[in-house]
Amino acid sequence: MSPGTLLPRWFRWTALAIFSCGLLGLTGSSWIELIRGGRLITGLPRWQHEFFASSRGIRSDEWAVQTPQARAQQLSSPRFALVNPDQGLGALQRNAYGMPILDWGLPFRPLTWPYLVPSLGSHGVQWFLREALLLLALGWLLVEFVGRAGAAEEERRQRGQAAALAALAVFLSSAMTWWISTPMIEFVLFASFAGAAAASAARATAPRERRLRLAATGYLATCAFCTFYPPVWAPMLWVLCGILLDAHWSRHRRLAPALRGAAPLLLVLAAAGVVGIAYHLPYLSLIIDTAYPGRRVAIPAGLPPWRLVDLLWPSLTTSAPVRCAQPVYLGLEDSNVCEASAIEAIPLLLLLGTALVSARVRRALLTVLRVHPATVAASAVLAAWLLLPLPGWFATVSLLRWSPAMRVWIPFSLACALLVAAVLTELRVDEREEPRSLRVLAVGAAVVAGSALAARAHLATGLLTGCVLRAWLPPMILAAVLLLVSLAWLGTRRGALWLLAAWLAPIALANFSVNPMIHTGQLFLRGVGHAAIDRALARAPGRLVDVITHPGATLSAFGWPTLTGVQVAPDLALWRFLAPESPGLTDFVYNRYAHYRFVLPPAPSRLVQGDVFEVSLSPCSPRLRALWVNHFLVTPAAVLPKECEGDFTVSEAGDLRLWSRRAPVCRFGVARGAPDSALAFDYSCGAQQEGARFEPGLQGFTIAVPPDPSRSWALALDPAVVESIECTGATARTLDAHLIIRPDGGAAASCRGRYLGSWGALRRMLRGGRSGA
Repeated sequence: MSPGTLLPRWFRWTALAIFSCGLLGLTGSSWIELIRGGRLITGLPRWQHEFFASSRGIRSDEWAVQTPQARAQQLSSPRFALVNPDQGLGALQRNAYGMPILDWGLPFRPLTWPYLVPSLGSHGVQWFLREALLLLALGWLLVEFVGRAGAAEEERRQRGQAAALAALAVFLSSAMTWWISTPMIEFVLFASFAGAAAASAARATAPRERRLRLAATGYLATCAFCTFYPPVWAPMLWVLCGILLDAHWSRHRRLAPALRGAAPLLLVLAAAGVVGIAYHLPYLSLIIDTAYPGRRVAIPAGLPPWRLVDLLWPSLTTSAPVRCAQPVYLGLEDSNVCEASAIEAIPLLLLLGTALVSARVRRALLTVLRVHPATVAASAVLAAWLLLPLPGWFATVSLLRWSPAMRVWIPFSLACALLVAAVLTELRVDEREEPRSLRVLAVGAAVVAGSALAARAHLATGLLTGCVLRAWLPPMILAAVLLLVSLAWLGTRRGALWLLAAWLAPIALANFSVNPMIHTGQLFLRGVGHAAIDRALARAPGRLVDVITHPGATLSAFGWPTLTGVQVAPDLALWRFLAPESPGLTDFVYNRYAHYRFVLPPAPSRLVQGDVFEVSLSPCSPRLRALWVNHFLVTPAAVLPKECEGDFTVSEAGDLRLWSRRAPVCRFGVARGAPDSALAFDYSCGAQQEGARFEPGLQGFTIAVPPDPSRSWALALDPAVVESIECTGATARTLDAHLIIRPDGGAAASCRGRYLGSWGALRRMLRGGRSGA
């Protein structure tokens, strides 16, 4: 019997209950943070309440980026295309946020499948599917890790129960709760599944069973690598390879046979990595030369040593009170609650300390060291990267060159949790008990007290006031009490249960309120301001520029074509086109992943922080006319420039204002001959625009223009997302941020463009270029 079949029934019912929350119309999104802060919704509808807990502004990667962009994919035409032309000048959707796309990678991206049903309920199903799968992945990984082939039925049951409780503690840890909505945890999810499947395959004896589990490992590993988050890839691979080698070591007990047995699984993991990289080659080709993240290289010793104390207490450095304050970081370094989180392994120090005076604890530790040497070694490698000033070659050899300390921290703390779970399991099944010992009690109490003092020493205690203190103290007190109580039973099998309780209960108490729950019907609520924008776009279709009224990509969630939001990959052609009228808009500012927003002069263009920049540009700019911009969403205090105030109408949009062109511009510009600037084209709507069409598709687009060889047509589209263009009766070229179509006098003039795919991206990277056809 495989250890993977030993997860207790209550554990599986827990995962099913979590998933059922999505089926019942709930989601963990923090979208209400926008509703309360946005001003397109007015009156009582703005003051929405959560079904449970509180929305978190700090969760902006979810509510301001991933959720609205996934909704944009549901509303685009066609749905789920490789490039969404309504975001900027065309945004590639193979990116780090796991967007739903109908392409060859769909089978390896199961977390996007619920989005394919374009209803609000799909967002809740996706959220809780991810949580339920994460719990099952951790459970399977833990039960494979602590399982022993040939164990008696009662021992297998006890190992399964211990693994399930430990998995629940890891699932509820601050790292898993704060990062649950990000691709980092999605990679950890599928990597845990792959590691469990690999360990299961290592123990399989029947050839058919081994082949099936090898195939499962390959599929799950491919799902992991098709989640694009390279900073966590390498450290998780160290953990997975350790688990895999240990599984073969426990079977063969000799190094050479263990390595030979592990080789096929290691090759499968490598092949999965190749598939994942191949899928994301278009994205890689667009970001490889960016200031951030392309040129970001990690260095070792990035973790302050005192942060190790965070492994020993529940959410030591974070506090998430329900509806009484925003979450705060209580530590000494400059960080936020997400970056400060960890997979707490609360019994770790107590086990190490009491091993000095307890033969029973020593036996458990030695057993774990003997059975899991590769995992211990992998943990040591990650610890060295976190804490020691290592030479440059180590970064290359270890593959950790692109893994900053706070991304290595989570796989490292997961490895610590695995080893702690293994020790507790050995204590649970060890039948040789020992009487209570004053030395054990004294050493254990000293360890608990010492770690508590160390924790207090590195806290910014001035933040421990009011409801933060009330939220933070109970889990800490509960952990201390349960750890001290466990000392009385440490010599017996019951002691392992007390330590598991000391691990699970305080973490659950500390983190149960991190994620809110809201009804899916509260997502993407529309107010009078949304209706005003809908009417304006119906009268005059075109792009909408948001002048610093909404964060991130939130306006994309309503299906509007926006020139504001989040550029997951930089549109260099766009910013180079705008830069002559926007002083300060330099390559260093815009050549990066970033939230971008427009401001009105005389405010400067500037980099606000590492992933936010502002673009200063007047609505009078002819460059915005050339980009099919017809509407500006502004605050009531904004004033139209004198030189073009007569060119716009001003209307109410909730508590905001909407500036709309009196004479709208159209998608296409027309010019005689072949101008050398996109500004030389006439974008005014009129008879000359008739017959020009842009038809987006799933993998490309079609452009048709009148067959007049004396004229050229210009269309604003990011050339970097275009792999190739083939024309009939015309020629195509790129100019500024535009595609230029010039008929050659045939009966019809049309061009078919193909969006950037994997082969095209590979050829482009080998050429050293970035721009499209």
